[in-house]
Amino acid sequence: MKKIPLITLASFLLATAACAQAPVFTTLSSAGKSVFAGVKMEKEGMEPETYLMEVSSDKMSSQKIQLPRELAHREVVGLFSAEQNKLIVMTQRTVEQGDKPLLHLYDPSKKEWKKVAEADCTSFAKIKVEPSMLTFKCSETNEKGVEVITDKKVSISGVKLKTSGELTLPLQKVDQDQLKAELLGEAFEWKQLKVGFNKKEKVFTP
Repeated sequence: MKKIPLITLASFLLATAACAQAPVFTTLSSAGKSVFAGVKMEKEGMEPETYLMEVSSDKMSSQKIQLPRELAHREVVGLFSAEQNKLIVMTQRTVEQGDKPLLHLYDPSKKEWKKVAEADCTSFAKIKVEPSMLTFKCSETNEKGVEVITDKKVSISGVKLKTSGELTLPLQKVDQDQLKAELLGEAFEWKQLKVGFNKKEKVFTP
């Protein structure tokens, strides 16, 4: 292995650090006694690196959950709690025009991932959540060049969702019985996650 002069190596490391942005949270949800949050770290000229953070509210400890290889560079844009403490993870490529959101079922107890659906909608902010269906309020441009909102329904198979009602994404707060969580910082640049449970409270960073 060829030796690299220390000055050259130090310059390279500084340049690399300058191009990388600090990791930020992208959205959150809860499942059982755990809080889940999407995390994204961007480097100039490269696709974002993404993963999930799980915070156990009773132990007030966190762990990193790697996404499947095909999702590793997709942003976590939505998280929906499901029965049996499972989680629906929605990812999307958000650069340029974006692409179709993919929905995967994650089972924390088995550490298993399974694709359950995809949505034919690249631009949306609101979603109506029902036990076995998501309805995307999809923003599209019609033949006259006018922006219109259309409903795009997606059936979720194999699990029932616990969240219900119309949501505006990304979610910043969770309030479930004694479990509360909130992303802190500037909108879409959240660098802290505050979790409270049964009079305990702790702040986490990616």
